[in-house]
Amino acid sequence: VKITDKKAAYITGIWSKLDKKVTTAHALERVFTVYPWTTRLFKSFNGHFKAGDSGVQGHAEKVVGALDTAVLHLHDIDAGYKKLSEKHQLIGVDTQNFKLLGQAFLVELAILFKEGFTPELHEAAYKFFLAVAGGLSSQYH
Repeated sequence: VKITDKKAAYITGIWSKLDKKVTTAHALERVFTVYPWTTRLFKSFNGHFKAGDSGVQGHAEKVVGALDTAVLHLHDIDAGYKKLSEKHQLIGVDTQNFKLLGQAFLVELAILFKEGFTPELHEAAYKFFLAVAGGLSSQYH
């Protein structure tokens, strides 16, 4: 997925306006609720998958860190995700889960920005999360 300079500007703009941890925790909760099989690798959460729960908060911090890296390297996300991709493959994360989280983020962004979530912003965010999913899947074989 190619991120143009214009889309990169939209992405960095959106990312700078978010309460990243809160938004990420809500996106994770949405994924865990809508796609309950995604919880299988989070047994340590003891069935607590709400945005405010400690396990979700902790994982949200990790996801924010990974997304911060992607935002800083929008034109070469794969390179920054090599080790993270290997780790996710090793623990058995289904690559489709990355796309599901991206879709959940789009919903959260639409809720947060309302009319401000223009088609242009939506397209940029969509491509960003596709690129992130691709980067996280890049070392799977």
